[in-house]
Amino acid sequence: MAHDPESAGDREPEGPPSSRPPNWALGLDLGIRLGVSVALGLGGGLLLDNWLRTSPVFTLIGMVLGIGAAMVTIWSVARDAMRR
Repeated sequence: MAHDPESAGDREPEGPPSSRPPNWALGLDLGIRLGVSVALGLGGGLLLDNWLRTSPVFTLIGMVLGIGAAMVTIWSVARDAMRR
């Protein structure tokens, strides 16, 4: 039997392209958001500690806030992905 290039298994499905991003894009998005959240919290805490000369109080508070923001971000992205 000869291979028919027009067979249904070889063609891409017709219709509008999917509005869902590929999995690697979702992973990249999450990684960037997590990194930025934690870096901003930690950086803000370090700046406040250096300015007020209180170490490590604001660094720890900033780190906790950054991790908390990262968790909220994961929750919202996961919720949006589940709705699609």
